[in-house]
Amino acid sequence: MNCTIPQNWSDEAMDYANQLADRINVGWDGENYCPSDWSLRFLVRLNKGLVKVPFTYEAFRDNDDIMATLEGYGLDAEKFWYALLFIYDITISFCLNAADASKTDYEILTELNDFLQQHPKAVLYLSEDRELRKSERYETNSPLILGCLRRFVKQELAQYPEPPQQKIFTIDLLYRNYTESLSTAQQQVLMYRLFKVLFDTLKLPELRAKRGEVVSYSKLLLISRIIYFCRLTANESFTVDSSSLKGVLKQYGNTDFNQLEPRVYTGGLRLPKEEGE
Repeated sequence: MNCTIPQNWSDEAMDYANQLADRINVGWDGENYCPSDWSLRFLVRLNKGLVKVPFTYEAFRDNDDIMATLEGYGLDAEKFWYALLFIYDITISFCLNAADASKTDYEILTELNDFLQQHPKAVLYLSEDRELRKSERYETNSPLILGCLRRFVKQELAQYPEPPQQKIFTIDLLYRNYTESLSTAQQQVLMYRLFKVLFDTLKLPELRAKRGEVVSYSKLLLISRIIYFCRLTANESFTVDSSSLKGVLKQYGNTDFNQLEPRVYTGGLRLPKEEGE
């Protein structure tokens, strides 16, 4: 059993991945909005061997629980396989070593300027540890250093005669600190939300098993089983029912993935808000 990697973005096997890409990302050609290029980026990475997954196509086709649900919904297994690889690659890209793009440079500079004005005796701390442990930090209240910092902030803000109406980053995202890494539980949440968008995009109906059928039509359980299959959890209960995934969603479901900027899938993730957000 094998699966030939598509060589063209318009290949039929890329159908589900292409539809998902257009729902979660909007492209920009320099003048106008256009269809997303994320599925094309994914395909290029796939053909270069850059999409690393801890599972195989053979194992996917041999997973009776997943296959039964896909067949019950009339989904094409090969198209779903590439959508699965696409979602896995996005999940890893956004959750491991991404950059925080929740604030623009202008917003950060404004906040820093306000703080420095309100705290003339401020102390500057440098540390790789968010807890600022004394043994792993450098601190200074040097008038020279703080004076330079104040002048730098004012010079940068002077480039903006008024608050910009759109997000502006003065430092190219390629040179940002890609240090944001999320927990395994948050990776599970992102994968869940991506599959939820996919199922909505494909307009999957609400189905119930007929008398005598053993197949599960629960989309939540399907995603839970996929999360286990993708080895984002070692908890086998994910394959039995969806209660474990529900617990993760309750605790980490409000994570804002749209504010992260990864190296590969740049341009902005546009996940719809969950109910209650």
